[in-house]
Amino acid sequence: MAAWFFYAIIALVAVFGNLLVVTAFFINDKLRTVTNYFVLGLAVADILVGAISVPLWMYILKSYASSTSGKNFKYVEMFYRTMDGFAGISSILHLMAISMERYFCVGWAIRHRNTPKHVYYIALFLVWLFSALAACVKLMIPKIEAKELALLTSVVFFLLPLTIIVIAYAAIWKIAMTRMNNNPSKRSLKREIRTATTIAFVIGFFLVAWTPFFVTFVIVAYCPLSVCPFNWSATIFYKVLHYSNSSINPIVYGVRIPEFRKTFKFIFKRLFGPALAPCRRNAFLEDRNGNPNLRTETFNLEK
Repeated sequence: MAAWFFYAIIALVAVFGNLLVVTAFFINDKLRTVTNYFVLGLAVADILVGAISVPLWMYILKSYASSTSGKNFKYVEMFYRTMDGFAGISSILHLMAISMERYFCVGWAIRHRNTPKHVYYIALFLVWLFSALAACVKLMIPKIEAKELALLTSVVFFLLPLTIIVIAYAAIWKIAMTRMNNNPSKRSLKREIRTATTIAFVIGFFLVAWTPFFVTFVIVAYCPLSVCPFNWSATIFYKVLHYSNSSINPIVYGVRIPEFRKTFKFIFKRLFGPALAPCRRNAFLEDRNGNPNLRTETFNLEK
């Protein structure tokens, strides 16, 4: 029962928190940057986790615990595995895409600004496409063995993206620190470093949340049950850990990125009123003297 309580909290926070991210992206023009297009995709993947993966996992746990399952249970389990893999791999590939885009931005700033947006839309499409293909491997190749599937998934969709992410951020920090030493007062560079630091937090949480799951996934596939007996308690813990990653990201954005924080406050004010979100009517738009810009009645921040 305690596990189900945690799963329910994770699902609610993941759905509501990432809906905040999606809403903020669409109502605040300043958040529609190239990086945030990938952040938007990551938020959608996390919504799928909270809305589909976690509830289905709770249903599967209940069925196993009560030793009762309907005649369609195997189809529910198959759908769960497909959607869970799709959402999880999509999150990983979005983080990889974000790290590559940040490296491109810091290393080749002028070319980054001049790159047409359709290039990034194509990259987003490829992320979703590869995620869908990876999640459907078992359906497309029914005879694939568990060992082969575990190795393929862990290497291609975890270790490889993780290696790219680490290399990209190591290069970003090296470039950024060199430029900071040469021009410590450059505001745009400081902003880029702050963004990179925020995404690094997201990746750090992701690493802590997902590594135990993939390690266990490979061990279960390769180690005989007589040597490595299946442990439901450990499985439940690992699933809590990696599902919780979907609820962490919006909190990181709200704490680390001022524009997201201001937009979240505005949304809370509109949803729950001044009692829960006491902020001034036009706190987001101010003129050069720091006075509220009373022209704006809606939250449409101009560039």
